[in-house]
Amino acid sequence: MKGLSVQIKSAGYCTASESHAISGGSRKSIKFYASYAIIHHPKHGLVLFDTGYTRRFYNETKNWPYKIYALATKVYVGEEEELINVLKEEGIDAPEVKFIIVSHFHADHIGGLRDFPNATFICCKDAFEDVKGKKGISALRKGFIPNLLPSDFESRCRFIAFANAEINDNHLGPLIDLFEDGSILLCRLDGHAKGQMGAMINTEPKTFLVADGAWLKANYTELRFPNPIVKLFFDSWSDYKNSLKGIHDYHKANPETIIMPCHCEESLMKYRS
Repeated sequence: MKGLSVQIKSAGYCTASESHAISGGSRKSIKFYASYAIIHHPKHGLVLFDTGYTRRFYNETKNWPYKIYALATKVYVGEEEELINVLKEEGIDAPEVKFIIVSHFHADHIGGLRDFPNATFICCKDAFEDVKGKKGISALRKGFIPNLLPSDFESRCRFIAFANAEINDNHLGPLIDLFEDGSILLCRLDGHAKGQMGAMINTEPKTFLVADGAWLKANYTELRFPNPIVKLFFDSWSDYKNSLKGIHDYHKANPETIIMPCHCEESLMKYRS
């Protein structure tokens, strides 16, 4: 689509064992970058796909039970990496951001939502219902830190219901045409989190943002699943396997499409702008 472009960046990272991210991987520690996308739309202006971490994470995980999150997942993020400050460096003020697509509600994807007072949030209705009202341990089990959401989140949200989809992809299933112009197509990538969404951006070549539908490039190119130990914090292992198989099959059918897993260092270093 003419005038449509995507920038891939990251806001902080955590560390994990490669053997957890991909079955048969080494025991070395790798960086799981919290990447996000800045989409420049010719009509609708600035659209974000997720926001990465902010230093707000540190404050919100000082006390129990959310401190468990910080102890289990060591997070590194500096002031200069925060999305709002990256935009400032590019001469963009936070109120200029019109839409934020929320892939799912884990802290590394929603850390910066409170920084954008004029944005309409776009998320899968099922994803929000899965975390709505949860606090304490029940929230933690979902990887959700409630205070990372703006207090008016729900009133500013456009909920996506895939039952109303008019487009169907052979590999990805129902698609929602976000702006009804073919520029951004949303799909469900359930499993890692309920109602997780990916976004197909109609750039040239196309850019497929898959969030945590895959963690590393080898997950979807070779259809290599993570270590089964991660089942402990996935919403549905069977749904995850189906979603990853869909991404894998889409990649085989459309090898020219740029596929961007949120946490893949190799992909980030190749496509970061």
